Amino acid sequence: MDISSDIRGVKGLFLTALFLLLLTPAKGQLISVQSLLSRDSLMIGEQINYTLRVEAATELEFILPSIQDTLSSTLEVISHLSTDTTLRDGRRVVEQHYNITGFESGSHIVPSQEVIYRRGGTVDTARSMPLIINLYDPIVDTTQLIKPIKPPINTPLSFKEVLPWAAAGLGGLIIAGAVIWLIRRYLKRKRDPEGFSQKPLEPAHVIAFRELDKLKGEKIWTKGEVKQYYTRLTEITRHYIERQYEIPAMESTTEEIIHAFKRANPEDILLDEILKDLLELADLVKFAREDPLPVDNQTNLNNAYIFVQKTYPQFYALDEKKEASDE
Repeated sequence: MDISSDIRGVKGLFLTALFLLLLTPAKGQLISVQSLLSRDSLMIGEQINYTLRVEAATELEFILPSIQDTLSSTLEVISHLSTDTTLRDGRRVVEQHYNITGFESGSHIVPSQEVIYRRGGTVDTARSMPLIINLYDPIVDTTQLIKPIKPPINTPLSFKEVLPWAAAGLGGLIIAGAVIWLIRRYLKRKRDPEGFSQKPLEPAHVIAFRELDKLKGEKIWTKGEVKQYYTRLTEITRHYIERQYEIPAMESTTEEIIHAFKRANPEDILLDEILKDLLELADLVKFAREDPLPVDNQTNLNNAYIFVQKTYPQFYALDEKKEASDE
């Protein structure tokens, strides 16, 4: 009889019994921590379930370990499947389930997990037993012909995948619209700073009369500045039309202004003629180098006065009718 072999067999049985005893939680034990695998071997790239199980007395407070992307340097966590809590025989059982995999063949250790617990004023740590998991390479049948690579699987786009792109596109459109609005507002403010003043705006005709009086007093056409004179004269008239009739006169051609004014003021043909003569002569001076007579310069200034004088009372009458109807 080989005594040494018998001793080794008894020692192996003792260690196995001790290991099983450690894995089996005693009924009166405060807390036990276990690591469990759905299988102890898998092929590289396959996925198995890993469970961390904590059983503790209900009066015990404990903190589970934070398992993120990896269990070890060779074992990766694919996803956290679920966390289950149950009460059994006056004890609380918490199980965390994970999907894990590995990409390096050989035997690997699943490290023990620490659970910090507290009872009253005492803080301690309980640990799970480490496990061994075997990863093996895929078995390749070399007797078979090499098959062609499978084409990519055509999967339809989901709403979750499209949503970020749609949100980015919508956000881009909103930003672009805001930028365009700000640029247009800036350009309009630059062209008409009076219209963007923080103070209450003066009536359009008051501003027009003041600017005409200023132009009249300067008499710049007598100094040879005929083009500058007609430029300012038409700007005053265009600003007035834009404010009074809400016609975009500063951005429109002479023909467009005349056409829009005729629609807004169909009853007074004389005003149409005054406006047409003033704007068309100004265009000839500015673009065709027309040189009007001094009497024409004075006449067009007077016509600008007449145009404003004849049109602004119409709006006062409309305002009074509106106020009376509101009352």
